[in-house]
Amino acid sequence: MPTPFPAPRPHVMALLFDTYFDRPWGTRTFRHLDGRPFTDEEQALADDATLEEFQAAGVRLHDPEAGTEAEAAVTKLIYSYALDHHMALVQFMTHEDMLEYDRLCGIAAAGADS
Repeated sequence: MPTPFPAPRPHVMALLFDTYFDRPWGTRTFRHLDGRPFTDEEQALADDATLEEFQAAGVRLHDPEAGTEAEAAVTKLIYSYALDHHMALVQFMTHEDMLEYDRLCGIAAAGADS
């Protein structure tokens, strides 16, 4: 019985297991775990890797939509605590941040009234 996805290729898996996936800003070139940049051939092989091969290597691929949704949910959660527990936050704020917080709360309250 054939598998629904092609089996992971051993040479691709070996490369993925030796990959540091946090690329420097502005580059598409991966690096090995020891810091060496991929050769052009290695980069082409990584670019050709399938989703299943990345998953088999334990790599979590970035999903921009999931990140945006999570960011919005965290912001909403923190915001609910910030409104209810303003005095607890004040001790951690600089004077400038406290002034900005009060200014923004005034704007939000004025918007809620209209």
